[in-house]
Amino acid sequence: MPEPSESDRRKAARLQPAMAATRLVDCLERGWDVQFRCQYCGMERTWGRREFLGQPLRKRLARTIAQVQAGVFWPQRGCGGHWPILRLMQGGYQDAQADAPAAQRAHLVTMLLDAGVLPEQVGL
Repeated sequence: MPEPSESDRRKAARLQPAMAATRLVDCLERGWDVQFRCQYCGMERTWGRREFLGQPLRKRLARTIAQVQAGVFWPQRGCGGHWPILRLMQGGYQDAQADAPAAQRAHLVTMLLDAGVLPEQVGL
């Protein structure tokens, strides 16, 4: 089977407009994980709550999924792949007490403050 062309890879990685505009902090608020799959080596990686609140991603929480996708290069196996295929999926850390939007927002602000992130830094 022939290797996909660069345009084929871009088509495979194309995001729906609503998904492309979603910020990482929105994923954190809704309890979503972001799964990446490299089109070059096939490796997968998932970002969840722990990664979002970890030191490397804290500064990037205000970025959109499209900005993240454009900036990710795959370091595993030295393939240097770019334009990974992204998928948003329900994470395993939904909080039952945060059913109402106001409760979700309050819980998100508490999580951010506990992690040392000011809500203003991520656009809240």
